[in-house]
Amino acid sequence: MAEKRYFEKTDKGVVRRWDITLDGIRCRMAWGVAGGVMRGLSMTLDDEAHALRHFTKKIGEKERAGYVEVAPGPETQALRAKAEPDTEADVRLLDVVRHGDEYEPVAGHAGVVVTFHDFKAGPGPFYEYYIVGEDAGRGLSLVVKKPGHDEAMVSAFLDFVRPRVGLAFEDRSHYKVPLPAPIGPFDHVLFCGPSLTGANYGGRLGKVFPIRDCEIGDEDTETFVEARIQGRNSMPSTTWDREPFPVIDLRFDLRRAEGFEELGGRTSEREKKFKVYPRAMAERGLRLITEADPGSVLEIRNYRRDVLKVTPEQPRTLDEADRFLLGPAMTAS
Repeated sequence: MAEKRYFEKTDKGVVRRWDITLDGIRCRMAWGVAGGVMRGLSMTLDDEAHALRHFTKKIGEKERAGYVEVAPGPETQALRAKAEPDTEADVRLLDVVRHGDEYEPVAGHAGVVVTFHDFKAGPGPFYEYYIVGEDAGRGLSLVVKKPGHDEAMVSAFLDFVRPRVGLAFEDRSHYKVPLPAPIGPFDHVLFCGPSLTGANYGGRLGKVFPIRDCEIGDEDTETFVEARIQGRNSMPSTTWDREPFPVIDLRFDLRRAEGFEELGGRTSEREKKFKVYPRAMAERGLRLITEADPGSVLEIRNYRRDVLKVTPEQPRTLDEADRFLLGPAMTAS
């Protein structure tokens, strides 16, 4: 359960607020002037112990800066009351998340509603679905951009997902579930719990979307999944007519005494731990390793956590790396 703390400081007659929330491996901070708009920042840490240390450290910094812990004020209490689940039977998830939009029932799918956002610019037009569980108190969001929207595919997807809404609220942040038969190009579904959603309405809303097997690691931690679906160069999960977006985790130690021309003359580039990278970084690593000194290494990890080791003595082509990243099922097709 998330822990939230509230602090205030009076500075020249102005009351400044600072809030911090510890939720699993995340720390969220918000700050601003009391009664005004609050700005925020969210950080995902390596594990729960790291998150707790960060949480404690930030509180200590604010206390040393003169902030004093306070109980949540009326405004905060009202916001929390709106966001947190209500025990009244007549309070439904959709009553909380509608925000004035007009949602229509989806024919043939009880508990599913949809609205269409006709954005000409920015994200472009998209369909937004809410898939509500049997208890009407929890559900999943699903967004599909118009260019790849196919009613038959969406209908088959909803048939599979609706009976399984509860998966997003079990003891893990996410579940990667195989489909009994492919839906278009997709063979798996990713169920994401409230900890992986931007707005979870007091733990009542998760999200879901179809994926290919190679796009989410079989043993991915919550940190890796968040990086894949929300981080820089993240998976375009709302685009259903996209190309494969395989897992690419890289670790490398590339050295060249004369310097790499591609790196502006730098003599080394290192990443000690496996981290999520875009395909362009894998391409660059494969180029650099051919120029690197003996002892240099590039390691590429795929969705199965298999590792392809590349050295100056044993270079690999981009086609070989792609076959490794996509897996046998996709390369066979």
